[in-house]
Amino acid sequence: MPSLAKPFAAFGAAAGLFAILGLGSFREAAREVSPLTPMIATAVVGALAGETLRRWRRLHSPKLAREAVVLWVGIITSLAGMASGGLVGLITWGPDGFLRFAVGGAAVGLAFLPSCLVVFDAAKRAGRARHGSLVAATDRRTVFSTVLSGIAFAGATQVPAVLSANTSAALAPLVQVVLSLVACLGSTVAIIALQRQDLRSRATLEAHAKDAAWLEPASLDEEAAPATTDSVDLGLGADRWTRTSDANYRHSGRADVVLRGSVERAMEAFDECARRRHRSLVVAASGLTAVSVAFALRVSVFL
Repeated sequence: MPSLAKPFAAFGAAAGLFAILGLGSFREAAREVSPLTPMIATAVVGALAGETLRRWRRLHSPKLAREAVVLWVGIITSLAGMASGGLVGLITWGPDGFLRFAVGGAAVGLAFLPSCLVVFDAAKRAGRARHGSLVAATDRRTVFSTVLSGIAFAGATQVPAVLSANTSAALAPLVQVVLSLVACLGSTVAIIALQRQDLRSRATLEAHAKDAAWLEPASLDEEAAPATTDSVDLGLGADRWTRTSDANYRHSGRADVVLRGSVERAMEAFDECARRRHRSLVVAASGLTAVSVAFALRVSVFL
């Protein structure tokens, strides 16, 4: 399973920044907080929460019910939000602000629970394939696209603040809107770029699927031998395929292993990742649309 420290730190920084800006539309006190403080606090706490989720073996047990996974991830997310909110309150107002912002941080953490669950599930799937394989690469792109969709969702939480014009006292209103637009637009563009990379990998996989008709399963001697340097690892399955030729046999006495893994399982994994990346793109594009429409409505008031 890949490290969750960086993905959760990035997602935590975005969630902390845009949550405090979004809360400004409802709470006067939130407008007084410097956006830099919650961004740094939630990034650090998010990294710690991500590593906790990664290293807690109980969460990775196949016998653990899905409801229990949701419960424990919710508890960790809530505690992370409480710690982040408490730090923000303590730094801004001292001991008097700790409890109030700790409770609010816990509530905000629960609001981002679905996004955290999606990132956690994507990271768990990223550990299923062999390192360096085609499926491992698309799984990692799915983790990145999932984190980006969470960042776009965080950026879209500013919509109430944009519509009500209750913006942060530390930022100019236009700067606050631009931050949200950049987060949503940047996430959308990055997810599209990841999709294009995935399409190229999918084309490679389909080419190997066509060639599979001309390959033969490796014999026991060939399975014990190392694969050639130009062999392709699909990542799932223990199948090893060879392309036999007289030249290969004269050179080494055995056929070269040119493909490792199950083509069918790899195709299923690519289809699953493509669906999840499409959903991430929908979330990011929806966030961009929501912020853009809110900004346009706000500007129209002055026209």
